[in-house]
Amino acid sequence: MSTIIQARADVRELHSQFPVLPFADDDGVLHDHTFDFYVVFDDGYRVAIAVKHARKQAQILDMFDRIASHDFSHVADDMRLMTEEDATYEAFYNAHDILRAREHFDEAEYETTLWIAKRLVGRFRFGELLRGCPHIGARRDAVWQLIDHGHLVPLSPGRISDLTWLTVPS
Repeated sequence: MSTIIQARADVRELHSQFPVLPFADDDGVLHDHTFDFYVVFDDGYRVAIAVKHARKQAQILDMFDRIASHDFSHVADDMRLMTEEDATYEAFYNAHDILRAREHFDEAEYETTLWIAKRLVGRFRFGELLRGCPHIGARRDAVWQLIDHGHLVPLSPGRISDLTWLTVPS
């Protein structure tokens, strides 16, 4: 889950095992819940994230309601539940490729790839941007960086590969 969150372009900070927020059970006994992740976005919005199996959704959302009955605004602006439905293998591998590409930024290759992509009409396959390039690794990273920055958009959900249809948003 951490990899998927880190790959978002708008995440400024990511902390694990924070915050710890109180809630009362049906008998009024206070308990603490430690959230799995705490995200601060570029705009300052703060979200506490619980990562649980989807089958526990009702229980966790009930706990969120109980936490919300106490003021938690000094720590977070919102609480979210993420499940295995959010953390698919496809989402993980796409996020992993984005994070890897961020570590290998090549300005010239990025600009060249953006120039090529903007001249392609309609939809085109990821692999078309790799054709004829002198360094396929640098080009592949540039394509992932363009996806990360929103200059290229996959036309379908799922794992992004050389066969994925992309487009340049208008």
